[in-house]
Amino acid sequence: MTRRGPIRHLVLDTEAAYALLASTPVNPKRAAVVMAIVAANGQRVVLIAVRGEASDRTDPGAANANQLIRVDDGLDRMRGNRVVLLRAVVPGASVVDAAVALAAEPVGASAGVVEVLTSDVAGMRDLAAHVRARLDVVRL
Repeated sequence: MTRRGPIRHLVLDTEAAYALLASTPVNPKRAAVVMAIVAANGQRVVLIAVRGEASDRTDPGAANANQLIRVDDGLDRMRGNRVVLLRAVVPGASVVDAAVALAAEPVGASAGVVEVLTSDVAGMRDLAAHVRARLDVVRL
């Protein structure tokens, strides 16, 4: 708990990362992502696979996004195996969605809620039931 209320972490999926990098002047999805980043008073994380799909970190156009989201979450062998297990219990889940759900575990382990911005709300909610963190799945 902080002075601003409960700890609220944030994990972005691919759609949210793409929206954050959008360069159009008026973009409701980008605005939603930026608002979620501002509201997050805990960790803000992007899975390395998501960042790899969405952008080149060295591209000057990604500089602002790199400042807003500083933590990249990677997969080791054990966590990769957990992704496989998550996909087995939620058959429609993609590798990236399962990895995004799994990325919420370490940031949400201490306390608070982990907000996941996604375009696949139903799939992420199914995955959320099988991870050790309290997820708040938000449609982007």
